Amino acid sequence: MQVPVKAIHVIEVFAAVPLTDDLSVFQLEITGSLIDEAKHLWKSLAEQAGAGDVPIHIEMNSPVAAIAYFCQQQNAQLLVVGTRGTAGSKGAGTVAASCVRRSPCDVVLMEEAYGPKKFENVLACVDFSSTSKRAVAQALRVAALDGAKVHVAYVFNPPWGKVKPKAGSPEATDAFRTAYASALTDRVRAFCEDGQQAEATWAKPTYHAIPADKHGKGIADFAKVLGADLIVLGTRGASNLHDMVLGSTAEHVIRDAGRNVWAVRPT
Repeated sequence: MQVPVKAIHVIEVFAAVPLTDDLSVFQLEITGSLIDEAKHLWKSLAEQAGAGDVPIHIEMNSPVAAIAYFCQQQNAQLLVVGTRGTAGSKGAGTVAASCVRRSPCDVVLMEEAYGPKKFENVLACVDFSSTSKRAVAQALRVAALDGAKVHVAYVFNPPWGKVKPKAGSPEATDAFRTAYASALTDRVRAFCEDGQQAEATWAKPTYHAIPADKHGKGIADFAKVLGADLIVLGTRGASNLHDMVLGSTAEHVIRDAGRNVWAVRPT
């Protein structure tokens, strides 16, 4: 089933003009020129991307606020943005990260290095929340559409890393640690197959339990080991005001993973 696709381009304004003031002729000319140029650039880009029939909405505003409001108006189910703008900085740019925080829908951050192609290797991250189950469902959909290989990982803080076990205790042995990770892997499998066993059976995901001191870094590092071209994970609130909408784990992955990220919002 085809779904409608719409595009938005926001021309950032640095000085707000009060609504009671009339725009001068000069300001209107500049505004019209910028909008015409944006339409021209979009026409060329859309033709190259095979999206010539996709309409574009152009406005002058704060980029993040305008994008979030447009998604709300259109009742969008998915927002797709580039990780970086024209500045070309490393990692997800400020606008991209802020879109994840403020968007009313899921957000896919596209990394330029991976280009417009089918996904081949997807990493879905779980923390046994309902949002992470939605993340697994989205990863399985990608597998159905693109024929991608799916990995599902749970990153955990190893208890033996916090308190060094005494020599001779079970926690100090490799056998115990292997069994611990194996038990967690079985739990991940059961969690993912609950309610979507048919999809999981068809896609045949590989399940992992990864020990790491920090969840975000563990996910980013494991994605590099796998060579994943898409990370799917849930976002959630946290006590920290900065992470009120975007959890610290998602924040780290978006900032440092260096690959496409699908951020799944809580329902």
